[in-house]
Amino acid sequence: MKEINLYPIMSSLHDDKVIQESRISLMNELSNLTGYKFNIVKDVKDLYSKDLALILVESGGSENYFLKAFDSLKGPYILLTYGHNNSLAASLEILTYLLRKGLKGEVLHGGSEAISKRIKELMENK
Repeated sequence: MKEINLYPIMSSLHDDKVIQESRISLMNELSNLTGYKFNIVKDVKDLYSKDLALILVESGGSENYFLKAFDSLKGPYILLTYGHNNSLAASLEILTYLLRKGLKGEVLHGGSEAISKRIKELMENK
């Protein structure tokens, strides 16, 4: 089974329990739709140990957490958001930063079916 690692970033201002429930729900739904296993990694050095690496932007205010990890991250930068807690806004700010630096990045956002389809495309093109 192919595996995808997710490196979650979120602001400390948000309720971790609520975000964790949303994260688990998203991972289960994407796993069911793609047939891939999704893993949460706590340490950015473990992010690239599987078939695909995604940065899970879980809340607004995550931009500084991305910048702290930036030197350990590798492009292209694939930012996964699921529309809660201003995660889309944070993802767009991160993407803007990357594009200004001339780096490749992408925001995966929308319904689970659309996100799953794009994840399958990314896996096929690896």
